Amino acid sequence: MIAGSQQLGLSLASCKSLIHIFRMQRKDLSDDKCPVARTLDRVGDWWSMLIIRDAGFGLSRFDQFQESLGIAPNMLTRRLATLVETGFLERRAYSERPPRYEYVLTKKGRDFRPVLEALKAFGEEHYPKPKTKRA
Repeated sequence: MIAGSQQLGLSLASCKSLIHIFRMQRKDLSDDKCPVARTLDRVGDWWSMLIIRDAGFGLSRFDQFQESLGIAPNMLTRRLATLVETGFLERRAYSERPPRYEYVLTKKGRDFRPVLEALKAFGEEHYPKPKTKRA
């Protein structure tokens, strides 16, 4: 059994699809037995989680996300479209000429906040920010 999987109520068989994620194989996990796999299938990747994080901090416009993340425009466009399609973000027009949109968290997107807070706490505990050296 994968370490900690029993604490999450997961069996090795229900988590096999997670192994595929780490092998860089893209597979549809939307109907998987494992709820972690089903959630990861909808969220996408780490860029998507960072977009959701930034939306939670109040960023809503394409250029704001791009500046914050340093992400390529074509990649950001795809990630935003996926997050809208999967219901984490809602796309709203804020300008007709030229057409411009903002992206705001839906209830589902806001409900994802505890997941990001757990990742933050884990990162602070296990991957603390390197101490800066004083000159």
